Order: sequence, then C-alpha cells, then structure tokens
Amino acid sequence: MLTRVNTYTNVTYKDDPTIFAWELMNEPECPSDPTGNKLQAWIQEMAFHVKSIDPDHLLEVGAEGFYGPSSPARLQANPNTYAGKVGTDFIRNNRVLGIDFASVHIYPDTWFDHTTSPAINGID
Repeated sequence: MLTRVNTYTNVTYKDDPTIFAWELMNEPECPSDPTGNKLQAWIQEMAFHVKSIDPDHLLEVGAEGFYGPSSPARLQANPNTYAGKVGTDFIRNNRVLGIDFASVHIYPDTWFDHTTSPAINGID
C-alpha cells in the first residue's frame, strides 16, 4: 500500500501529503498468546518496516485499547474479562519505537450491559 501510486493523483501513497497516518491493522488480536508477546513482536517488526518505507507519516497500532499483562491494575477497566486475554496490551503496544500516537476503538453498546451498568457521561 505504501508504494502504491494513486491512480487519480499519480502520487505514491507514502509521498501523499493528504494522508495523516497509517494504521498497522484494524483491531489486532492474538488469543493464542494471551501474554501479548507474539503481537508485540509483530507490532515492533511492522512498525520498523513501515517507517523504513515511509518515515514521514504518523503510525498507530489500530487496537481497541484493551489493557494487558503489563498493566495488571488496569485490567478491571477492560469492558469484560475476555478483553484481557486476547493478546493485546494497550500500554505496551503503544510504547513501540515508531508508533507515533495511540487510538482506541470502542463499542459501548456491545461491551457494556446497560441493564446493570449506570449511564456513562449521560449516554445510555
């Protein structure tokens, strides 16, 4: 994708000033390794690879934002217990060299039981 030429502008995407940032993957998970080590290694490898091709654009992981083993005190902030076992680790993943900013993807309608949970910031 980075070296692809936009067929409308004839500009290589890595050189396109209208692109703000790249996302490594949409909501990466690795449930087969709840320690997060496999996904962490992949993020490190891919961040280095992307930045070696395009050092000028920002880069982010694209994770949902679940806390993992590196933040045991924060695991309770995950929307459910499963979230802490999918091989992601928000804090650790976003400390990788080459990752420029963090973002989270949230789904309050499906993550939270609205029959027992109070409204969050006035949202039911």
